[in-house]
Amino acid sequence: MRGLAEELGVSAMTVSRALNGNPSVSKATRDRVLEAAARSGYRPNRLAKGVLTGRSGTIGVMVSPVKPFEAHVVLGIHDALVEQGYLPLLHFHSLGPNAERDTAELDYIHRLLDYRVEGLIFWPSDETVPDVYLNEVWERNVPLVAIDRHLPETRADFSGTDDVAAGRLAAEHLIALGHRRLAHVGGEPNVSTYRDRRAGFESVLRDHGLAQEVVECRYDDGFDATVELLKGETRPTAIFAASDVIALGVYRAAASLGLTIGSDLSVVGCADLPFARDLTPPLTTIRQDPYEIGRQAVRLLLERLAGKSPSRPQSSRLPPRLFVRKSTEEPRS
Repeated sequence: MRGLAEELGVSAMTVSRALNGNPSVSKATRDRVLEAAARSGYRPNRLAKGVLTGRSGTIGVMVSPVKPFEAHVVLGIHDALVEQGYLPLLHFHSLGPNAERDTAELDYIHRLLDYRVEGLIFWPSDETVPDVYLNEVWERNVPLVAIDRHLPETRADFSGTDDVAAGRLAAEHLIALGHRRLAHVGGEPNVSTYRDRRAGFESVLRDHGLAQEVVECRYDDGFDATVELLKGETRPTAIFAASDVIALGVYRAAASLGLTIGSDLSVVGCADLPFARDLTPPLTTIRQDPYEIGRQAVRLLLERLAGKSPSRPQSSRLPPRLFVRKSTEEPRS
């Protein structure tokens, strides 16, 4: 700045104000300063500016090791932040056994806070955490948005899918095909996405006076649970799998028992992961929009930063869409 001031015959303070867009500097002077700065290859020192203003221009983003769904969420977050002039500070957390999970995740959050991020977007590992768990976040007045898993006991905002609607779409599709013996292979019961999908599915079955069988798989893809389900005396003609990954286990279980997906057993998944259309037969599934989930998380966070949000937590739940492929057909009888 001193060099520019000497070159242009103005004060260093005038150069500083021009570079920061201070309206007290005339347009002609500001243009001269900016042109000279561009010729010299000047770029602002973000760290120094952050110290002076208290704004780092960074947003902490914490997700588990990236799979296709998470990758699209992160891409949505990245693009939306960059468009608004923010830099995402990304941390991939790989959590250990459950006994270590709370302390490990909190340590990652504190590390991001130590870098003076202006906000946090993260994928929580445990939805049951109390508000006090995030005390340091609130004490520093840092906005926080949870992705995919709602944190009902905290002040965190939320961006995800309307998973109740996803379960309803699956049930309505199978019932419209004529299925009356339906089952649900669910995910871990302590995960709200899985609970909501089951709740939506069950609500439609109750409306039609239909019963269902439910099995839950915790740490596998549902193969063993589905084998036992299909060995029953009155095996279901259709299964709603709580995720496309669980649907893979359903496919394997059906094949092990000599059943053909589609003609013998209809299957609906959830997420529309890239492999869904490459299965044999291609999987009917409920498509989510992970890229838009990421963008909506940024919108919620920046509105909170700008003081445009009400005090109560805000939610964005995107509507899912049914994509019908060859894994669902009318029942044989």
